[in-house]
Amino acid sequence: MLDNMKKIKITFLMSLLILNIITIASAEVVDYNYDESFSGTQITQLKYEPYPVNPGEYFKLWIKINLGSSSRDAKFELLPEFPFSLDSNEKALRSFGSGSGEVVVEYKIRVDKNAVEGENELKFKYASDGKSENWITGSFDIQIENVQTDFDLIIQESSGTDYSIAIANIGKNTANSLIVRIPEQESYKISGTNGQMVGNLESGDYTLVSFSISPIGRNTESLKVQLDYTDSIGERRSLIKEVGSLSTSPVSNNNETMPDYGNFQRGNIPMQQESIFKSYWFWGIIILILTIIIILAVKYPNKRKEIISKFRNKSRKDAESKTPEWILTEKTKKK
Repeated sequence: MLDNMKKIKITFLMSLLILNIITIASAEVVDYNYDESFSGTQITQLKYEPYPVNPGEYFKLWIKINLGSSSRDAKFELLPEFPFSLDSNEKALRSFGSGSGEVVVEYKIRVDKNAVEGENELKFKYASDGKSENWITGSFDIQIENVQTDFDLIIQESSGTDYSIAIANIGKNTANSLIVRIPEQESYKISGTNGQMVGNLESGDYTLVSFSISPIGRNTESLKVQLDYTDSIGERRSLIKEVGSLSTSPVSNNNETMPDYGNFQRGNIPMQQESIFKSYWFWGIIILILTIIIILAVKYPNKRKEIISKFRNKSRKDAESKTPEWILTEKTKKK
């Protein structure tokens, strides 16, 4: 009977040991360096909500702290750095006094609106006796979702000082209420409006905007373009992007044309002479001549027949004048 009781106790203890090992293995335990005298302390990140967290919003974090069996005035402090922060009414330092067992602490943490997507470290420190020289440190990994987007810009076409800029949304999020502006810059002068409302531009889509832009001097500076949009959490964002240099014939600050430095157009490509067949004057003259011919043909039909008859007689005489004499002689003999 006693042997059976011993076997039951041993089996029970073994079950508890195995269950404890499984629990420890399945929990997300923070890796940190600590003094051997505090090896009984275990800090576990239970969970955080929402997952992943969003820039510009709050999330809640629950942490379980195993005080061990001999804690003396234990303290835990969260050490938030960018992109994390605590409100003024949220205490970073938590004190537990002397005792043993497990405690769960909760924090409400704000994520900066400019947080970068991916895993970000949230640091902490802990001392089981409350002494500053015995702090141990560690960190949790918090997954942040990117709510921002990005753009790619190129000069689509140009005519004189009018430029069309193609803007593509190359990020994974929609840019809501997108406005495109040309900010003030030393190398370029903007005529007319300097901003255009685009609206919503979904991921993978593109749009065209046009501005009247004049380079100041023969500069090689890239044109700066400002893009303002609202992200998926309602935060207004602003980006500055650059496109290539718009180098053309130099223009001074007071709108006076600078001296010509040669026969060049945008990009220093030689200017090609325009074909005469693309000239409005050429086609205008052709149409005028055809119109006059049609009017004369309709108004003077007899003259038209007389002209045709004369043209045919003249053509016949010309043909006969070119006919060899021996052929004409043969024709006369036959007659």
